[in-house]
Amino acid sequence: MHGPLNQREKILAAALQLFAKHGFENTTVPQIKSNARVGLSTFYRYFRNKEELLNAIYRELRCKLEDCLDVPLHAGDTPRRQFHELWIEMVNFDRDFPSAIGFLEHRHHGAYLDNESEPLERVPWPITDLLDRLGRENAIKDVPRMVLAAVAWGTFVELVKLDCQGRLTLSDEVLQAAEDCIWDAIHSPGVDCAARSGRASVPTAGCP
Repeated sequence: MHGPLNQREKILAAALQLFAKHGFENTTVPQIKSNARVGLSTFYRYFRNKEELLNAIYRELRCKLEDCLDVPLHAGDTPRRQFHELWIEMVNFDRDFPSAIGFLEHRHHGAYLDNESEPLERVPWPITDLLDRLGRENAIKDVPRMVLAAVAWGTFVELVKLDCQGRLTLSDEVLQAAEDCIWDAIHSPGVDCAARSGRASVPTAGCP
């Protein structure tokens, strides 16, 4: 269970909520401080401007995302099982931080990212790391890793967006079907796949 937020965390949470709802350009500092229930002087104690705040949110969410996806995988597990464990954590992250993926993948943020934020990997490194290891085992297709990473991460991002727009409901059944489709798209033919009944249930994703 999360404890009470300190003032800086309140500002970050309030800004993320407003950026996700109204967009960065349409959100003002007075709106953020009001939503966070802090004074204007408190806002400027932590952040010089709205751009610095956006970059702080971006970096912290990227760190949280990669921490969530960096799960211990067992060498004895099948490639399919290892991918399933990663998929579960992708869904869990969206459930725990329901505005995060929409914020991180917003196409207009690039214009505001600073020199520290801009070089950060767009595809979370635990995804490419798993694909590198599965590639060494010849468990996935022999194509550039970033192509397969884009299939896995990009598809998940689009599913979350569709859910947010009300065009798709990410039920357990839909999430498992999507997972199966992505694995079918990236794995090498003939690789041993875990039976569906052997997978843990997938929690329902949230909505940015």
